[in-house]
Amino acid sequence: REAPRISGHRVEALGHVEDEQRDAELIKELLQECEIDIAVDVATNAEEGLEKVHNGRFDLIICDYCLPGMNGLSFLKVIKKTKGNIPVLVLTGYANDELQSQVIRHGACTYLRKDADHRIFLNVVRETLAPLPAWLM
Repeated sequence: REAPRISGHRVEALGHVEDEQRDAELIKELLQECEIDIAVDVATNAEEGLEKVHNGRFDLIICDYCLPGMNGLSFLKVIKKTKGNIPVLVLTGYANDELQSQVIRHGACTYLRKDADHRIFLNVVRETLAPLPAWLM
């Protein structure tokens, strides 16, 4: 399924799994600074997020680590097993080195603390959504 288009430009489809409404709204506001057309589809728990991923097409998934019912690592494992090519960025307010290494080992494109400099977050999103150079196609 092709991504939606606005004024002839491709719109990047981003899934965001976040149970805290305030954090979801903050991420959506930050994404407006990316200067990329991004359609954000928010799920408030892992189960809803998995359903949206399995029924849709996403260019990037941003997932909170602490979610009701399933943590971000378990969510990541399911996504990588079923839709392995979708990049997943894991955000957390409770970072530690062991958790970071586990998340990266299981296929997250990156792992950031929620209080990280927003420029780092935006750079990761831009780089992940950037088109591949023609010589790689």
